[in-house]
Amino acid sequence: MCRLQALFLFFCMLCLTEIGKAQDAFFSQFYANRLSLNPAWAGIGDEKRLFINYRNQYPGIGSVYNTYTLSYDQYIDKLNGGLGFSLSNDVQGSGAMNQLSFSTMYSYMFKASRFVSFAGGLQAGGVSRNINASTFEYGDHFDPTGTGIPKEYHGNISKIFPDFSAGIAVFHKNSYGGISLFHLLKPYQWESTNAESRLPRKLTLFAGTYIPVYEKRLGKEILQLNPNFIYIQQKNLSQLIYGLEGLYKETYVGGIWLRQNLGLHYSAIIFSGGISFDKIRLRYSYDSQFSPPSVRIPRLGTHEISMIIDFGKNKKIKRKAIKCPKI
Repeated sequence: MCRLQALFLFFCMLCLTEIGKAQDAFFSQFYANRLSLNPAWAGIGDEKRLFINYRNQYPGIGSVYNTYTLSYDQYIDKLNGGLGFSLSNDVQGSGAMNQLSFSTMYSYMFKASRFVSFAGGLQAGGVSRNINASTFEYGDHFDPTGTGIPKEYHGNISKIFPDFSAGIAVFHKNSYGGISLFHLLKPYQWESTNAESRLPRKLTLFAGTYIPVYEKRLGKEILQLNPNFIYIQQKNLSQLIYGLEGLYKETYVGGIWLRQNLGLHYSAIIFSGGISFDKIRLRYSYDSQFSPPSVRIPRLGTHEISMIIDFGKNKKIKRKAIKCPKI
């Protein structure tokens, strides 16, 4: 597909998201990029971890949506909580729009009872958004033979703004859940102070549990079933994601999810699988369009790859480890 068609599709998708009102980048492997799910997850568990994520959305039509994230978190006993750092780059429209963001997170944890623990997290950071209007191609840039003619130059549009978020999470034995609210101050994305230029708040709800499956002959756990659901609401767009994963001998993981976009009335099915080595966990997922949106656009599959590097457990931690997704 030529660049003009790719850019045309890019702006069609912007129209589907309320005519260019920005929506956050979406990931299918939520718990492999969990700091973007809830800042309260910073430092959950015993390990010091580095998360690397890459998402290529709609590759069949070119590099329309590519998102990269790098994040790190660990628990610090003296702070009675965890610290996290995240760097993200979201490239849209073959580089026509670029959003670079950096944030830090702190999560405070406490035990309410023997089996119940809570965590509350705060996130603060900055976002740099840039539109390279010189890459835009319009119909009048081509003559009837398809030959390009000189373009008009529109220059760049850029904006840097602060961003804040908060969240809470609760853990009970093998179960967990939480709620988070991103973009608390609804920052202005551009120089305009028009209400439409503000970044809408995003609400996220999630919950899941581990169901152990034992091998009777050996009397040991060989499989963990992990059902989950996630609900995301931003402006007038909402998504419901639910599915089941299985973790075999703490090494192999596989799962299937269904994502329903309640605002646009379409859905996708997500297939995911991964493997865990000594210090590295790798995972791949593919989103397949299950039903089309109101505008029929072919080849809407999406690839996503994640890697988690485990730097080992913090031996100074005195609290009991919290059960949470690891791969």
